[in-house]
This record gives sequence, structure tokens and C-alpha cells, in this order.
Amino acid sequence: MLLEKDKLDEFSKLADEYIINRDHVSLSALVESVIEQECTFTHPFYEAHYLYCLGNCYSELYEIRKTEWYSDDLMKAIVFYRKALHAIPKEDWREHESNYHAYNSLRSKIETNLASRYSSQGRVLCCIPHYDKAISIDDNPVAIIAKANNEIFLGHSLYDNGHSEYHYYIAYELIIKGMENID
Repeated sequence: MLLEKDKLDEFSKLADEYIINRDHVSLSALVESVIEQECTFTHPFYEAHYLYCLGNCYSELYEIRKTEWYSDDLMKAIVFYRKALHAIPKEDWREHESNYHAYNSLRSKIETNLASRYSSQGRVLCCIPHYDKAISIDDNPVAIIAKANNEIFLGHSLYDNGHSEYHYYIAYELIIKGMENID
């Protein structure tokens, strides 16, 4: 099935509506109906956006069904975020500047969500480069605050006060930066 922009927008809006309203039954049914279909896209950006939306759906389903550190929904979210990163088109000087902005904006969101899912798995060191990438793209306040939370978790996890204080300091600096970019 060819998934064009208008169909992708419709899927994305419906998924967002179910996520916002916490309608997990409808969200699960939507994801299952979409996953069953083989999709093709008119542009790699649309494929990346589609995969990002699926990652978000599985992230939400993980939040309500998490019972243990290993979760099928969590793994699927990570896989879809990684696929979405791979699908984002590479920068091409021949493209319009607004396309760069759209690519980078989506990349920042994907990097942030992927990092947060890694953190959910307990991969608190693996997620840091993804948060850093999102922050380097557009000072994404969600990435900044999520990385601060990760640093606080790291600080709580260490038995060495010197190392803990370092992570608390990094978290403090990130919170200040996040507040500056909250607009």
C-alpha cells in the first residue's frame, strides 16, 4: 500500500488522539491494523515520520503494560525509532532549506524518544549520546530535561559520593539550560 502524506497525517493524528486520550484499546487496534500492511512511501521523510509514529505508539503501550524490565512493546519502540533514524534523508545541498529544518526537527524528536526508551531499559549510559545529539540539533528542552533525569538516576545509583556529585552537578546545569529553552 502506498502511504502518501495525507494518509500519513491521518494516521499520525489518530495515533496522537488515542495517546492523548489514553485510549489504549483503540491505539493497540490501530497499530495492529497498520503493522499488518506492507507500506511504501513517496519520500524517505514520510517513511521516517511513519516509523517515528509507530515508535511513539509502542512507547505509550509500554507505559501501560510494563510489568518487567523486558517488554515486547519497549523493544518494538526502540526498533521503530532506530529504523526512523535510518530512514531520515541525508542532507542534500540541492534541497530547500525548509526540508533541512523538517529533517532536523524529526531527528531531534526521534533521538530524544530513543534515548528515553534506552533509559527505560536501564541503558543509562547508552542513552547519553542520543540525548546529546538531540540537544545539539535544536536545544530540545524535552531532551535536556530527560537527560537531567537520567543524570539524577545515575547519581542515585553510584556509591561513590564524588561521582554522584558530578552527575548531580550535570543534572543541575541541564535543568538551568532546559528552563532557558522552555519556550
